[in-house]
This record gives sequence, C-alpha cells and structure tokens, in this order.
Amino acid sequence: MDKVLIIDDDLTIKAILEDILHSNGYQTIHASNSREGIRLVKEKLPEIVLLNIAMSEMDGKKVCQTIRNTTLPIQPSIILISNKEDKNTIIEALEKGADDFIIKPIDEIEFIARMKAQTKIRGFYQELYDDKKNMEAILDITQAASTTLDSNEVLYTIVKKVADITNAVRCSIVLIIKESEGYVLVSHESPLIRDIKLDLNKYPEITAVLASKKPVIVEDIPNHPLMQKVKELVKDLENMSVLVLPIVYEEEVLGTLFLRTHRYGKGFTEKEIKLCQIIANSAYHAIKNARLFEDISKEKDKMTTLAITDSLTRLYNHNFFYRRLDEEFSRSVRYETPLSVIMIDLDNFKKINDTYGH
Repeated sequence: MDKVLIIDDDLTIKAILEDILHSNGYQTIHASNSREGIRLVKEKLPEIVLLNIAMSEMDGKKVCQTIRNTTLPIQPSIILISNKEDKNTIIEALEKGADDFIIKPIDEIEFIARMKAQTKIRGFYQELYDDKKNMEAILDITQAASTTLDSNEVLYTIVKKVADITNAVRCSIVLIIKESEGYVLVSHESPLIRDIKLDLNKYPEITAVLASKKPVIVEDIPNHPLMQKVKELVKDLENMSVLVLPIVYEEEVLGTLFLRTHRYGKGFTEKEIKLCQIIANSAYHAIKNARLFEDISKEKDKMTTLAITDSLTRLYNHNFFYRRLDEEFSRSVRYETPLSVIMIDLDNFKKINDTYGH
C-alpha cells in the first residue's frame, strides 16, 4: 500500500483527495502547510507527494524544489495540483522537480491513472536503489573478507549488512557442531554476542535446513506447523517471520544464516532470498576457519587435561600439584599470609595402579 502525503491548506480539496485515495487502497498523511509538509517528507518517507501549487506560506513550486534538494534514501514522486492550466506554470513546476501535474476539478479516473503511473515509475527507482544497496553490501563483505584474517570481523560484517538490507530484528550466523548442537558465532546486535551454545531441538527451522540443505521460510512463527513442538517457546513471536539459509561447502551444511523480521503477510521477496543465499555462501570460508578454531581449541583443552591428570583416575597428577603449590607459595609470600596443605593418602592404591594403570 503506497503512502501518499497531501500538502494542502484547502481542507475541501484535502477531503476530496483522501476520499478518492482511500477508496483505491492508498494510505494518506496530511500536512496543512508547507513547513509541516517538508518535515513529514523527511519523517514519513511517503512514496507520492500531492502538492497544492498555490499555498499562502510557501508556494508549491518552492516546496517541490526544497524536497528535491533534501537528502532522502529515495525521492518521492511529486504531483502538483493547480486551479488553472497554464503552460508556463506547468513548465516551471516540472523544472523545479515535479513529476506530474493535475488540474482542478479533479477527474477521479484520470487522477488514479496518473497515480498508478507514478507508482510504477517509482517502483523502478526503488528497484535500482535496492540493487545498488545490495551491490554495496556484497562489496563491503568482499572487502572485509580480503583485508582481514579475523573470521569474527568478517562474519559480523555479513550479519550487519544483511540486517540493514532486510530490516531484520535478529540476524545471526549459527555454526553447526552436530545434529542437535550449534553455536551462535555472531549476531548483528553486537560483536560481543558470540559463542552462545544452542540446543537445536528448540530450533526446528534450523534442523529443517540441515535436513533439506535448502532455505526455510516460516511465516507467523507461533502458528506455523513446523514450530508446533516448540510453540510455547515462540508464543511471543506473533506476526514475525523467519528465514534460515544453509551455508554449504562440499555437500556439508557448515552453518546457517538466521533472520527474524516483522514481515507477517509480506514475506521475503525472491530477490532478497537469492541475495541472502549469495551472502551466506560467501561466509563458508569464515565458518570453516571458525570450525577449525573450535577443533583446535578442543584438542588443546584435551592435551592440557592429559598433561595434568592421571589417565586412570582422572584426578590431578603430580605436575599439577607442584605447579599449584608453587603458585600458592608465591601468593603467600606476596600477601604475607599463612599457607596450609592437607594431604590425603589412600592405602595400597599402588596395587590398583599397577594392575589397571598400564
């Protein structure tokens, strides 16, 4: 539904325009003077502006020029409304940045036809703007990947850009450890949100992606059939949608790109899904590095444990005891505090160790 801003101090014309627009499915906002209109253009970002050319405070041509000189994500279509058909006025209005011109009295059929034409034209501009934004996001991600060896930095750039493009309230990358276990490697809310363990049994949308290796879209999360097993856990996510995309390398799902948005009834466009899949695929190198780091960390922990524990009893060994004793002696000397040691001896344990420990 296109949002239309009516800037007109004539309440009769305003009422006529609103009646026509509402009956044809348009949403309207009204400004009774030029200054309010310029403010609402910045705040509400309407798709189309209907502007009376003759207003007391500032005429419509000046307002049109001011809007065109204002920095906006994407400029609205501007249709000027006039009492008379004067060629010079029309030419001047178009030179100031107007897209079309309507003469009173307003013919409903002609008016709606012109509105539809502007909607179509603006749609082309919106598509170009979206494509430009998408290409910039891919470029930023590519640059991040080529200028740093820090996997976390690359992954954070990815989720931040995807969240900006899709207006996601949650965008994260999940590393898959096994079928029922994953880790949030990064989330767009903050680079500090990382390495959070997930029980994937509570995320059927992710397990569905692991099974199919294809994107999964869940509309109206609490009421979707896929989410029935965890309905109590997601009951507060009404009118929200989820898109989960696989990050695949050599037929293995290394992780997923997870998006949650307020998109109930609208859904994700095919272009958005394709873009997000391209971006997700570009993340696999960083995911591989993160998984390798995970494996190395586990191996390091394992080696550390073997070095300080007894293989039979899993109790700390002499190496650990003397290291800790040295640390505690140092602490005692530094802070001038007493040090006590309790030793417990297990009789005849040597027999057990000789029998089972070799």
